Amino acid sequence: MEKNKSKSRFFVKNVAVAVVLFTVTVAFLFSGCTKSQNSNTKNSQSFGITPSEGVYYSLFVRSFSDSDNDGTGDFNGITDKLDYLHSLGITGIWLLPIFPSHSYHGYDVDDYYSVNPDYGTMEDFENLILQCNKRKINVMIDITFNHSSKYNDWFIKSKDSNDPHRTWYHWINTPNNTKVWGHKLWNEDSSHPGNYYAGEFDSGMPDYNLENTELRAELKKVLKFWLDKGVSGFRFDAAGHIYDKIKMPEGFVGSTEKSAEFWKEITNYLKSTRSDQYSVAEVWSSTHIRALSLAGLDSVFHFDLGDNYIINSIKNNSAGNNNYAHIVQNDFLSYEKYNQNFIDAPFLTNHDQARVAGLLRSDTANLKLAAGMYILGQGVPFVYYGEEIGMMSGANDESKRTPMLWGDKGETTWASQADCIYNKKTIPVKVQNKDKNSLLNYYRKLINFRNSHQAFLKGKFSPLDTKNEKISSWTMEYSENVSEKAYVYHNLSEEETVISVPENLKIVFSTYEKKTKLKENKLTVPAKCSVVLL
Repeated sequence: MEKNKSKSRFFVKNVAVAVVLFTVTVAFLFSGCTKSQNSNTKNSQSFGITPSEGVYYSLFVRSFSDSDNDGTGDFNGITDKLDYLHSLGITGIWLLPIFPSHSYHGYDVDDYYSVNPDYGTMEDFENLILQCNKRKINVMIDITFNHSSKYNDWFIKSKDSNDPHRTWYHWINTPNNTKVWGHKLWNEDSSHPGNYYAGEFDSGMPDYNLENTELRAELKKVLKFWLDKGVSGFRFDAAGHIYDKIKMPEGFVGSTEKSAEFWKEITNYLKSTRSDQYSVAEVWSSTHIRALSLAGLDSVFHFDLGDNYIINSIKNNSAGNNNYAHIVQNDFLSYEKYNQNFIDAPFLTNHDQARVAGLLRSDTANLKLAAGMYILGQGVPFVYYGEEIGMMSGANDESKRTPMLWGDKGETTWASQADCIYNKKTIPVKVQNKDKNSLLNYYRKLINFRNSHQAFLKGKFSPLDTKNEKISSWTMEYSENVSEKAYVYHNLSEEETVISVPENLKIVFSTYEKKTKLKENKLTVPAKCSVVLL
């Protein structure tokens, strides 16, 4: 969730290469994988990928898959589609909010210890975890510690000035004129005139006073509750806003440093509770602020990488002086100043942004190129549901979260036709499964390739300059157990190009295998093509 111009809160956000034969990978990708959504295939999960490795898949439960024909996606619907995700190579799923809520999006939490009845029961959720475990798919849940719902029992109790919950929120009797994003920060409680509470995102989302130690202790209990249920980590919503630079009635002024101190406490607690947990935070801000935040966090989403760096490079049909690789490297150098062990979380676009297919005009070649540029890099990539089939969106938030297009059973119907109109021409999973050249099958090929190679799972990114303005290139190197180094090349132009490469390498991956040639140290890279050598 992140702020934008809209009205409600949801609208506010609006190879270290293992010894694996490439021919086997290709045969798998273009045979068994394409037979059905639920084909059972050997893939990357058999290599023991930890929660902080592999590739995650972000999905909106309401839109993903409906198991009981009520029009709304649910936990059992996700369970029905786990073999699809497994065949795609997904090693973790990030579930957008699953808690009871008065909104369709769920970022205003009514109760942290329950699940949204629209999505099923707690038993359904526990079964989803069980079935994910069988497929070695980790489960991450979205959680908000910046605010609650105004219907949350904690907030309702806080309306009583004598209740201990009073100081879990920010309350004053004489509001100032502080405004955030065009609206007043302080909201009068209609049931208690003269009492005002802070709601930075929206009046329906009262802000927590995280200076309160009892509240912090309770939030840790929430984390423990879900870890005990079997989740492997959390996506922390609005993590960059918990201590915004606003003077609060308790006497403090928020800062990124105070925020980092809070997240350090949370991170340490998580590690002490489950050592292999992997959590990632939304800090939708500049590289510098993300870097400062990493003093308390281990992983933040790499905003700008997808909707700015990658998409603009592809639109320009040029790499310049290998600009993309050097920008990414500079970001990483900034991160390392505050956390030497940071884990990058690259993505193209998410549930608050216009979908990548629309930004690249549904050009399949460009969409494949964009996928290669972030999935063949450092960190833990996050695929947004429907991205792998080229789903489109409009400007409003609901259109960015419309039903997944299966082409058969499971499709949800909750969204309006006005929001779904953008996908009238999008080819569903059922059809793309049968086309070996489809965007979906390319994602399968790409993700499973990545997950089979240590250089991408655990390796480090370094720019690799070719002195060719058509080529964006870098290396991925892992040198702890088995030293392996992958050379990654992307031709951003609309023309074939030939470059010089180091000797004694072999082609192990290409978007277009038949057109990619390596003779001695000369590599022919087709237009809009990603190639990996080792």
